[in-house]
Amino acid sequence: MILENKVALGQVLFAGGSGFVGRTAVKWFRKMHPNVPVLVGGRNLQAAGKIAHEVGTAEAVAIDLDKPHLGLGDDVAIAAVVMLAPEAGLNGLSYAQDLGVPYLNINAALTEIGPELALFAHRATAAPVVLASHWLAGAATFLALNSAKSFKSIQSIRLGAILDEKDPAGPASHEDMERVHGAAPASLVFQGGRRVWLSGDAAKGKVASIDDRSLDATAFSTFDIVSLQVATGASDVRFDLVTDESSSRRRGGEAAAEIVVEIEGETDGQTKRSRSMLEFKHGAVSLTGLSVVLSLTSVLGLNDRSPAPPGLYLPELLSDTKWFLDELRSAGATIYEDSKSTLQF
Repeated sequence: MILENKVALGQVLFAGGSGFVGRTAVKWFRKMHPNVPVLVGGRNLQAAGKIAHEVGTAEAVAIDLDKPHLGLGDDVAIAAVVMLAPEAGLNGLSYAQDLGVPYLNINAALTEIGPELALFAHRATAAPVVLASHWLAGAATFLALNSAKSFKSIQSIRLGAILDEKDPAGPASHEDMERVHGAAPASLVFQGGRRVWLSGDAAKGKVASIDDRSLDATAFSTFDIVSLQVATGASDVRFDLVTDESSSRRRGGEAAAEIVVEIEGETDGQTKRSRSMLEFKHGAVSLTGLSVVLSLTSVLGLNDRSPAPPGLYLPELLSDTKWFLDELRSAGATIYEDSKSTLQF
């Protein structure tokens, strides 16, 4: 159970809190932390007000991503800035650094984080900065790290994600995908311990769904690739994305989020292969919002741990793997695991 921090935090600002992912993040945050005040920030004050009224202990505020301090006055007490909308000008990050409060962003693609890194490097002691543009804000990475624990050494990690065609992603999410693909049509993978950019036929792949379909997929650049390569030392790391019918919907359920992780490595002198799968019945948008809240919970110290000091963080550097996955299970995730070992001669 997540415990409430006794320290007065001020208001957590969800910039883009009335969007598809934003509203789910606000709702998950309110469910987990009923007494922490929230600011629902958006361009449309009416839409933001509707979400604020729905969750309670919240206030709507109009923000402008193109203005310093997002257009907010000096009298607004902010505990954290959660950036859920594409932020080209980095005014939200500068705002958090000026205030000395945590900043969390899920929209900085792997191919475009130079400005964020430079701004952090110049003000490294100002505030905690969390870059969480992983698949579903970290869910895939935590699933892989959990499976990786049973290996002594790891050769390859293959991640696959199925985005259900009926799962509403919202215009901002589609804009992000188009921006990333348009700016960097090649996809990053690790092969033989070296970073490689794939395009054309080399980017084509397959993902085996939970219900054992072999689906056409395309390599996709996500933070999960670099997080897992560094965390595990795997020589080969690849992420493939599928847009198709989820296994859940095929068997008559809801449009669920679906993640598959396949790992090959060695344990006790044997070659070992594992396959882990995660299914989230509330869909990809809701799982993204939930993962955002779990990282936010950790950086603020709301899970009975100390708040994170100033620094640059990824989700896996903030939260314990078991705790993160247990929280996903409590919220509706089902995790399947299968491992096989083969004697080496």
